[in-house]
Order: sequence, then structure tokens, then C-alpha cells
Amino acid sequence: MIDFKSMIEKESVYDVVSFFAGSTKGIGYPQLDNFFVRYRFDVIGNGELLKVFEEMRSNGIVEWGEKMLVKKGPNWKAPAFVTEKKYGIK
Repeated sequence: MIDFKSMIEKESVYDVVSFFAGSTKGIGYPQLDNFFVRYRFDVIGNGELLKVFEEMRSNGIVEWGEKMLVKKGPNWKAPAFVTEKKYGIK
């Protein structure tokens, strides 16, 4: 089981967004926002999530799918913690 709490608390916003976007079907932006509300509200409160997301979108790391789905873009690469299999990632 993946330890989302530790991952979101310890990793950069960029890497967390990359992780969720790279999952098989991506993640809905509202669900992504909810993870940060739950574990790192400061990222929402100061606008960092939206700023990082827009930067990643303009660089082709993530892109919009249907119904606010965040999915990996053409320039997406797995974050280091994924290849290191941290937080229970298999």
C-alpha cells in the first residue's frame, strides 16, 4: 500500500504531480488538490500547486484530459522516488 501522506509531506510538489499524472489513467485535478489539502495545505494556500501545475503543463510534463483529468504529457519522466520504489510503490 502506498504511503501517500509521507510522499506528499516529503517530496516536492513537482514530483508528486508527476507521480499522479503518470499513473495508468492519470488523476482528476480535484482529487490531486484534495491530497494537498489533506497533507500539505500550505501548498494550496499560497498558490504553489496551481503555479507548479501550470509550469509543468506549459513544459509538456502534464496535460489536460477530459473532465479535468491530469495525465502525463509528451515530456513526462518518472520522479526519482518512483524508480527507487519509495513509499510502498511497486
